[in-house]
Amino acid sequence: MTDTPASYAAAIDRLDALTRRFASAAERVSDWEAPVPACPRWTTRKLLVHLGLIHAWAASAIGASAAPPEARFDLGDAPLPTWYRARAGELVATLRASAPDSKAWTLWGERVAAFWARRQVHETTVHTFDLAQSLAAGAGEPPSDLWTLPEDVALDGIHEVVEGFYPRQLRLGRTAGLPAVVRLEVRTDDGELLETLALPPRDESAEAPLLGTLSGTASQLYLGLWGRTPLPGADDQLAEAIREARLTP
Repeated sequence: MTDTPASYAAAIDRLDALTRRFASAAERVSDWEAPVPACPRWTTRKLLVHLGLIHAWAASAIGASAAPPEARFDLGDAPLPTWYRARAGELVATLRASAPDSKAWTLWGERVAAFWARRQVHETTVHTFDLAQSLAAGAGEPPSDLWTLPEDVALDGIHEVVEGFYPRQLRLGRTAGLPAVVRLEVRTDDGELLETLALPPRDESAEAPLLGTLSGTASQLYLGLWGRTPLPGADDQLAEAIREARLTP
């Protein structure tokens, strides 16, 4: 079991709250062709459809032994936010009906439902930032009434990139990886060191020099690793090396 029933239930509650917040933000959209600053080829419509389909796909992965087919978009007569609420509600209901160690196909790690409670919290968090930033007309970080990021969510999301997405990108051949180690220093708002992690180089068999250090709050590192804001503590050379390494999809 990768999760306790209590923490699994808490993750689902958090996901439920996050998807409701995203849907409420979507109801404020007046222009579905408005750009999404962090995803230049996306409109707000494409963002909402993407997240709704990802929720549907994740729900179909619970109980599955193999990767499910991509979910298909069928809006029908419903407004987009209503369509999204239905997809999110189906995901939350499927998770609630499952135990944390119920069988599920996953992107990595143990094949259990707890994976999707965690993964969809981060999927929704990142894309809520995208939608809120679009609604805030491209502001660097949208106002707190549209988007917030608790420290524990950000810290867990950093671990997900380091321990899950980056190794998966390497395994699938989507990246050549980093040429050397990147040290991550997660700090509190007061600058105290909270945790240190490391992104390994592509060749872990060789002695690994230090390429550079990213130092910032959990929120700054979380958004930076997902390409939403500048990487804290990175000069141009380090930032470019990390972008080229494609740590996340």
